[in-house]
Amino acid sequence: MMRLNFPKNSKIGSKAAFKAVFDYKLFARNDLITVYMAPNTAQRPRFAVSVSGRISPAVLRNRLKRIAREAFRLTQHDIPAGFDYLIIYSQWLSKRQKSDISNITLNEVRQGFTTLVRQAYKRYEKRQNTD
Repeated sequence: MMRLNFPKNSKIGSKAAFKAVFDYKLFARNDLITVYMAPNTAQRPRFAVSVSGRISPAVLRNRLKRIAREAFRLTQHDIPAGFDYLIIYSQWLSKRQKSDISNITLNEVRQGFTTLVRQAYKRYEKRQNTD
């Protein structure tokens, strides 16, 4: 049986690791989230999430983070290992009503995450073939 846990070593913790994922410039986006990817040396997927402080109250920011972590936890065995993944929620959320933000579901984020990872991975393969 597959374990669907989210241990500490699956989290991107340092500022340098965040910067490395951004600097690799491999990403895909939809209306809700942007997913950044970068290869890592850990040979397992690692994850982080960022939500703008403009989204208030903090309860909504924390809910969005929980949803993103759960989406990663449930899909970590279906996405390529050996990559760092960073989810950033779209800036348009800060301009939306609180009710719109609280209606975002795990299923929406999970489907968006897996689709965007596939798109970004295709770009990664294309980048590797041209080098």
